[in-house]
Parts: sequence; C-alpha cells; structure tokens
Amino acid sequence: MVVGINYITNMKNKKFPNKVFILETIRDLDEAIDQICDQMSEDEKLDPFAEDLSPYFGVLWPAAEGLSNYLYDHPTLVKKKTVLELGCGLGYPSLMATFLGAKVLATDYHPDVEFFFKRNCRHSVIECAYQRFNWRETTEDIGQFDVVIGSDILYESKHAKEVAMGLLRFVKPGGVILLADPGRAYLQNFVHAMNELGYAEELIPTSVEKNDIFILKFQIN
Repeated sequence: MVVGINYITNMKNKKFPNKVFILETIRDLDEAIDQICDQMSEDEKLDPFAEDLSPYFGVLWPAAEGLSNYLYDHPTLVKKKTVLELGCGLGYPSLMATFLGAKVLATDYHPDVEFFFKRNCRHSVIECAYQRFNWRETTEDIGQFDVVIGSDILYESKHAKEVAMGLLRFVKPGGVILLADPGRAYLQNFVHAMNELGYAEELIPTSVEKNDIFILKFQIN
C-alpha cells in the first residue's frame, strides 16, 4: 500500500439469486485523498504523477456495477473464455466473470489495488489471478484474450486511435471488447477510432441507481 496510508473501509454486498459478492471499499474518497496529501511533501504534490496515487480505484463506480450486471445477464459471453480486465480497481467485474466460468486476469496499475482485490476475492470466496499492469503505457506482452473488459477507462486524453490500438493488442482475432462508460466526452471519439480499425459497436444503454451507463460491445466487422 502507499506508504503511511491506512485506508478506512466499509463493506458492500451485491446479492444475486445464486451468489453474494462482498466488496471492501474505501469509506470516503475525499477523506482518503486528504490523508494521502497530508503524507506528501510540497515537492511531491507538484509531481505531475502525484495524481496517479489518488485512490479512485477504491470506490464501487456505477460503470463497474453496470458491467458486472450485464455479464450476469449474459453469462455465455465469458463462460469458458479467457478474460482480461483492464483497470480493475476493486475487481467486481473480474469476480463476476470468474463466477460465471471464465479464466480471468485482473489488472490495474495503482499500487494499492492488489491489496483490495485479493481481499475482495477472499470476501466473495473466489479465486482470480491479478497482475499489476499499466495498459496505456507499457509494451509488455501479457498475451491475448477471448474477451477484454473495462469499466470507465475511457478518460484518457491521448489520441483516440492510440487508445483503441492499445486495447486491440490484447484481444484475440474474432474476440470481443466489452466496456462500460458513464458517457464521458471522450467516448464518441473512441467509438469512431474503433470503427476506423474495423470494429463495429453495439451500444446497450442501462442504468445503475439512476446513473446512466453505456455498455459497448465491440467486434470485428
């Protein structure tokens, strides 16, 4: 974990007819950010990479919940498939995909994600692999997967085509990319970039606790 930070947490239960997921989350995001800032020197606060330590991963965001719900309603998308989750955070979609019969690799770059992810695996009685991984920056080869999933990962300000090509590195020929997004301004540029690379999208609107969420399913034309 980030040195000197002891997050105050709480538990959230997500109940389905045949499974209960128990997720340990950060109790209050602002409180956690204040705690991290108190531990940092003034020079550290000026570091452009300091924001990377912000514990946004520790919240159960509506996009992650929407993606998990969609997987539960469409289990054949992942059953007996290899699945990669990018920017997994607390790991809810990875836990759901594992429960539905997928072989999952959950990934994130924040140094504290692994602590929470492994605890959530234990809380929910699920075994799932995890690897620290920065998909936007690295050229590391972690292989290709039948299904690549992510929730609210399209906030990147880079050229949309670069982000799209970064995602396509991980999907097998004929595979599926499945994303959940709250409707960020960057989303349409990304969809256009995927179309230019030969991928058609299926857009499925949904909602989580009155929050609009868009599920995007990309497959090769």
